[in-house]
Formats: sequence, structure tokens, C-alpha cells
Amino acid sequence: MALADLLHTDDDFVPTKALLVVAHPDDIDFGAAGTVATLTDNGVEVVYGLVTSGQAGEPAHLSPDELREIRQKEQTDAAAIVGVTELHWLEFPDGHLVADLELRKAISRLIRIVRPDLVITQTPVRNLDRIYAAHPDHLAAGEATVSAVYPDARNGHSFPELLDEGHEPHAVPRLWLMAGNDQNLHVDVTDAIDRKIEALLAHHSQNDARADGLPGMIREWAEANAALAGYPGRAIESFRLVNTE
Repeated sequence: MALADLLHTDDDFVPTKALLVVAHPDDIDFGAAGTVATLTDNGVEVVYGLVTSGQAGEPAHLSPDELREIRQKEQTDAAAIVGVTELHWLEFPDGHLVADLELRKAISRLIRIVRPDLVITQTPVRNLDRIYAAHPDHLAAGEATVSAVYPDARNGHSFPELLDEGHEPHAVPRLWLMAGNDQNLHVDVTDAIDRKIEALLAHHSQNDARADGLPGMIREWAEANAALAGYPGRAIESFRLVNTE
């Protein structure tokens, strides 16, 4: 099936290069790994930007430096499962993210380096019905990324020091937001759901304790999304699509 047939939306845009920007290792795999596998299966180049390295995660007995090393390897392994080999680590402190100018500049720099036509990130809007998706770091990463997409990365007057570094402005025409409201894009990930689960299970430090129940939970989520979107019997990841042209 062609990629355009797997993107259920009123928009006829089909990406050629996507950049995903999230707060923590495993955020992509919970929110969009099925979509990533679907994109790479169809020839789309996908790049990851990780704002933190998950140094404040579990298990608590490990030091932040130990967690950083473990979680970067886990995310690298998980990325490979869904066809991604280029990862950028922005090295902001886990648990302390704010959508300030420093973070906006770092993400704008990454956008100008990668030059994608699609950015996928976390919603900056708190949804009290999905409190785990509303982690403060997720909201900050989403807000900073949306601000970087518009207006910072495309505006030569935003962060002129980036021009001095050789990073020319770049306009991203589409933005997809994970875990938000008013979802208007439904990606059919039926053929990729097994790899999404495999990618999540690659995050051993975070998911080994719930490995028995995780596959069933992920399938239930994807099937529930499909039913809500009007595609019963399939597996769906849903997003809020924003046209920034």
C-alpha cells in the first residue's frame, strides 16, 4: 500500500524527510514508532532529536551518568528497529525542561541542520485526560519545537548567531503533534505494530518490569484509536496535523 493511502487525512502532503523532536528516550516509541516504521518502509528519511538523555528516569539506584549511557544505547537500538540511524542528543537536563530561548535555539539549529519537510513532536497542550502525556518535559519540548518550526527556524532574524555558524533558515511545511486533542491525521500502522512493540521493549531499563503486559496494552491503544478514527480492525497512531505554509 502506498504511503499516501496510509495517511488518513484531508491533507495530500506526503513527506520525504521527517525530524522527530521529543523530551526523553522512549517518547518516540510510545507515541510514534509505528508511524516512523511506516515512513521508513516507504522511503522517507527519518531523524531523531532527543532533548534529554533520560537521566532522571528509572531505576533510581543508577546515577544520572549511568542512566544517560544506558538510555542513549536503548534509544539507538530502538531506532534501528524502525529504520532510523541518525540521532541527535541535545543534552538538556532531564526533569528541568522549560520552553525558553535556549531550547528554542537548540531545536532551531537542529531543524536548520536536518532541513526536514515534516517535524513530529509532542503536543504543547496539557490534556488532563492523558496525564502521562502531559509530563512537564513533554509540554516544554513540544512548545519549544512548535516555536522553532514557526517562526524561529525559518526567520533569519531569529538567533542570528545561527547564521554565523553557517545554518541558513529553513521553513518546515508540516507539523504533526503527538498525544494531543483535535486529531486530524490517522496513520495506519497495522503492518508496523510488531516493530513498535519491539522498539519499546528495547528500552529495558524502563519497560522490563512490565514487558509481559506491554504488547497487549499497545495493541489495545492502537485498535482503540482505529475504532475512534473509523477504521475498525486496523492499528492507528493519531496526530494533530498543522499546515505551516
